[in-house]
Amino acid sequence: MKKHLPGLESNGPLESMNLPHRQIDIATEDFQKLEALATAYWYSEVLFASLELDIFGLLGDKAATVSELVEQCHYDADALGRLLQTLAAMGLLVQHAGRFANSPLAAKYLVPGIASYMGDFLLYRRYLISHWQRLGARVSLGPRANARQEEESPKAYRERTLAYVRAMDLQARLKASEAVPLLSSAWTTPPQRLLDVGGGAGAWCRAFLRQWPQSQAILFDLPEVLSAAFQLYPDPRHWEGIMPLAGNILSPCFQEAAFDVILLSNILHAYGAREAQNIVDLCAGCLRPHGSLIIHDYLVDAHPVDPVKGVLYDLHMLINTYNGRIYSLAEMTTMLQQAGLRHIRCQHLRTDTSILLATADGNPGTTTIADTDWMLAQARQAGFQYAQIMPADQIAVAPWVRLKCRFGCRRYGQSLSCPPAALDDDQMAAVLARYQHALLVQGTPPSARFHEQLLALEKTFFLAGYPEALAFGAGPCPVCPACQTEGPCRFPEKLRPSLEACGVDVYTTARRAGIALQPVQHPHGYVKYIGMVLLGLKDEHADTADPSRFNGCRR
Repeated sequence: MKKHLPGLESNGPLESMNLPHRQIDIATEDFQKLEALATAYWYSEVLFASLELDIFGLLGDKAATVSELVEQCHYDADALGRLLQTLAAMGLLVQHAGRFANSPLAAKYLVPGIASYMGDFLLYRRYLISHWQRLGARVSLGPRANARQEEESPKAYRERTLAYVRAMDLQARLKASEAVPLLSSAWTTPPQRLLDVGGGAGAWCRAFLRQWPQSQAILFDLPEVLSAAFQLYPDPRHWEGIMPLAGNILSPCFQEAAFDVILLSNILHAYGAREAQNIVDLCAGCLRPHGSLIIHDYLVDAHPVDPVKGVLYDLHMLINTYNGRIYSLAEMTTMLQQAGLRHIRCQHLRTDTSILLATADGNPGTTTIADTDWMLAQARQAGFQYAQIMPADQIAVAPWVRLKCRFGCRRYGQSLSCPPAALDDDQMAAVLARYQHALLVQGTPPSARFHEQLLALEKTFFLAGYPEALAFGAGPCPVCPACQTEGPCRFPEKLRPSLEACGVDVYTTARRAGIALQPVQHPHGYVKYIGMVLLGLKDEHADTADPSRFNGCRR
């Protein structure tokens, strides 16, 4: 059955997807890119110092000159003025007529005393800088590089725990405020019992209780974490409906309880695969019939907003834990399936994390994951550096492309995958008109490997229930050293035309997919190959699966 790919409408205009890591193109970049990476800490140090100096608090909701601020704080006028100019250049302050004011972003998150203040959370990141300086040693020496060099006093441990819980609580409040309203539609009746495993100061519990006031929440965490939580929230009203339960997830004390919902928020990434599977198994066994397990975490491969954050956070776990890691969507899905939770739905938050909602309900052996996520993950697993799903009508076709093949390519007419044997631009436009979606992928030489990866990806989609999947390659066919154009193709199962051979304007199409593509301008230039797989025929029998943000197509 043909499938509908949900959720594309919510991704925003393809033209606006302009993340820096997607624009890497050595054909147009030089050492400046490397210097920018080497000095990236300058930006964070400016932010950290400004928070410690209370620059944003001093400004508050007013505008002030350097001299007016100096009267308040008695800082060095010259140094303060230069810092303010830098903050304005970074977009954290606004400068006008010699006066400085907080930008909207700083006013929302960086002014002490407001509910959404993130200063504590951000300054905790500064504490971790010294940990990141162990990255080289961790790679060369293994886990022993993470061993503490000196014993930590009980007082220092309590202070560090409090700082950690305070920092994570703000992040949890922001994540929960977005996620819980999205999750609420998953239940026809409000859950009665909720277990928040490793819930810190209880931000998720409070968000769930605001959604379902009649529910009961159990907050499970280490004794020292709960002690810090009570310091942060001393008012008994903050604990109405929440029962704290001290323990360790690796030796829990809630095995015989039964819950409607169990939440694992940023928990699994602290453990290796065996421990993570044990935790998922334990939680699945504590669910009531029709109960749900929610995993909120980073993914290394599937988040559309910032694909790099997951792998960076994976290094963060490498440095700061014994065997923690960030898992892929496929690995998370396998954990849930092995725990008997076969009905799985995935939702990406607007920021950099994702939610998996899993139950034992649904047809045995089936998984509900948004096909867009699954396809992008398959493309990355196949070896492609970048992949993006876009509407098929965004594929640009122009007559000049095949003219460039005819008047400019020495191999014109020497391959069955190239003009004049390939589809002309009118035929290609007609083919595109019959399809709903195109998966665009980016790879590198050698061309034979790129071609094999593309064929393997097409086969994966075909076997998954997309018989209409059709791949288009890049450049002349690399299968044979020389094409025998006088007879039939010797390897028709591998023959695929290139995009440009069929009149596709690859430069315009790549730009629409968020890929920076420029002509190679020197012998050592970086070559990018762009390929495509068409998916989803337009016809009256197309699957009209629920396109809501939490529902995908079953495979």
